[in-house]
Parts: sequence; C-alpha cells; structure tokens
Amino acid sequence: MPGGIVITGYGCLTACGRDAETTWDAVVSGESGIEEAATWDSAEWPYRLAGEIKNYKPRELVADRKLLKFITRQDVIGLNAANQAVTHSGIIEYRDGLSDPAAFNDRTGVFVGSPATKYRYQHDYLEPLAVADGDSHEFGLRAMDDVHPMWLLRTLPNNVLAYVGIQYGFKGANANVTAHGISGTQAIAEACRYLKDGAIDQAVVVGYDSASELEALPYYASVGLLSSSGLRPFDRSRDGTVLAEGAGALVLETREAAERRGAEIRGEVLGSSVVAEAEGVLSVREDGDGVIRAIQQALEDSRTSPGDIGMISAHGNGSRVSDAGEARAFSEIFGASAIPVTGFKWSLGHTIAASGAIESILTLLCLRDGRVPGMPTLEELSPDCAGARVSDSEQEPRSGVGIVVSRAFAGLNSCIVLSSNV
Repeated sequence: MPGGIVITGYGCLTACGRDAETTWDAVVSGESGIEEAATWDSAEWPYRLAGEIKNYKPRELVADRKLLKFITRQDVIGLNAANQAVTHSGIIEYRDGLSDPAAFNDRTGVFVGSPATKYRYQHDYLEPLAVADGDSHEFGLRAMDDVHPMWLLRTLPNNVLAYVGIQYGFKGANANVTAHGISGTQAIAEACRYLKDGAIDQAVVVGYDSASELEALPYYASVGLLSSSGLRPFDRSRDGTVLAEGAGALVLETREAAERRGAEIRGEVLGSSVVAEAEGVLSVREDGDGVIRAIQQALEDSRTSPGDIGMISAHGNGSRVSDAGEARAFSEIFGASAIPVTGFKWSLGHTIAASGAIESILTLLCLRDGRVPGMPTLEELSPDCAGARVSDSEQEPRSGVGIVVSRAFAGLNSCIVLSSNV
C-alpha cells in the first residue's frame, strides 16, 4: 500500500503506570515496577518477584460491569489498553461523523497477541478431580455443581479480540495470535500485512498478558528461566527473568486513511518479520541465528539498511543464553557502529504476550523524545554481551528509526522497524 502504515494512537497499562506516558516517565526516571508479588502468597517460594498492576480495580478499567462477569483479569487489562488506543486515535469521533459509518467498520480490523488461558482459571476443576479419584462419571457429576457456568466464556483465548470488535462494531479482518513472547509483535506484523494488501484501512492491535501467576512459576523455574533477585539484562550476574502483567495497544492505519481524516500521525511501522529457529520448544541458539534473520528480514521489508537504524529495543529478558545471542546478533548486523541498545523488562518485568506491543510503544516514545533510557540494573556488562552497546545511563538515538526485537519459546523471533519521521 503506497504511503506506508502509520500509528495514530496507542495506550498501555503496566506495572509502572496506567498509561503510556506514565510508564514512559517511570522508565526514563529509572524506576521499576517489579516488587514482591501481592496477588499470591510468596512467603514460602524462592521466586517472589513480579511486575504486577498496582491497585488493580477492574471497574475502573472496563466500564461495562456486565462484561466483567464474562472476562478474566488479563482480558480486563487488554481491553483497557485497547480503549486507551482507540480514544487516543480519535477514530470513533471520525467514524460517527461519516454518512456511511458501516463502511468504515467493514474496513477496520482487530489483531490481538493473546496469552491464551492460565492455570489459575482451571481451579474450578481441582476439587471435582480430587473427589472423583479417577471415576469419570463421578467427576462429571461434581463438575456440573462446582464449575462456574461461565467458565468456558471466561477462559476463551480470543476474548479481547471479540470484545474489542463488539464494543466498537469493527467487522474487518482479524486474527488472534498465541505465540508466547512474540505474540504482540506478530500481531503488529499481521495487521501490517492486511493494511499493505489493501484488505482494511485501519486496525486496532493489542498485546496483553498476566503472566505473573503462582501456578506457572514451578514450570518456568524448572527450566532455569526465573531470577529470585531481579531482572538484569546483559549483566555479568544476570540469572533469569521476572514474570509480569500488562498490555499495549496501537491503532494502525494506511497513511492515506489517516490523512483523509486529518489524524495526528505519531509514528510509522516501516517493516516487520517473524522467523523460527525450528530446533526445539525450549532451545535458544547461542549464535543469535534467529535474531539475525529476524532483523535482516525486517530491514529488507522496511527497505532500510543497518546504517539507517538509530536504536535497538532488545528483548533483554535477563536469561544468559538469550541475552548473549541477541548481543551476537547485534554485533553481526551492525558491526562496530555502536548503535545504542536498551530494553524495558528490567523496569516492567517480562509481560510475555504483551511485551512486543508495550515495547513498540516505548520505542516510539524513545524516538519521539530523542532518548534511549539506560538500564539501572546493569552493573557490569557481561563479556558474552559485548556486542550490545547497553548502558546504565541514558543514550541518544542516532536517527529517528528504531527496531524492536521479541523472542519466544520454540525459537520464535520477531522484529518491528519503527520511525518517528512522520
């Protein structure tokens, strides 16, 4: 689609703030939303840290009280971010002033990076399973009494996708992406493809998750992914990640559609990519192969070169192999150019499916303000991460173009190229 894909609205909800600007202010001020978990008892558990939404009150986040009966905490967070982005973009006011708003709805899509369901939402089944003791007939009888009648509707993995469309009447192309840590960036990439192909004129893209649940921790811990002391990307002493919750949402439009309605253009998505290493569910290549190919393909898609890139938002999840692989990839592609690298998980925690969407918004704000935030948890750069120009103090982007890197289980890697040169 000539003219490119532009960003006209965004919104987010994180452990550091109720919106994008509050979160951004916290990050550039060196603040962290990671604390001891408050939503579950961590006293007897070695991994006590989490990035949780502070003072969570669902009725303040979603206005429809009836809807709250049918959705979960993570859905509430996702819908709130979507509402922020839609309001920020002004597309509803524009649509409602059209002589044919139905045509606008038909050309508006919704793309969501979803975490699917959570262990905590299976609790209704635990007592019937225990009492039945393997007797399927007895289990069925007990489940009819004990399982919430709205259990299925509350745990559908596409709730945010569905309710964004229902709330606003958007009927265009849509997709629900469940791909662990690249869900948010892949949703952005999917939306861009539909916009470029001319199938839709605008899209709401949401990435959301509430990953900091007690029930998941033993599994993450058993494969060595969690830190009990803090999230320190690229640091010599890094020992794992900290799970978190949050959501990010963007309104994307073709430049033609945005200019037609006189929208404020806040940035541009120049290109994207999604690749797989195809080696195993938990394996991460130490040579950075997946990250290298993701960046290369995103640069090709955006028709930019390594020299055009002004900053990198790294995945930076604090795990030893992943961080080292990213640093090797940056060195391989950008050489000795010393491109500024930052990350946001040290402050927000790892929001898994939401991370790519939230970090894309924060990267756009980096480019807008000409600031690449430092990472205060960086005390000593690890020798195996020497290929990444990271710092504990603020840097300056070399240009108005940046890339966002996301990684996930199963060797999935994604990259988004963003520009503030609108």
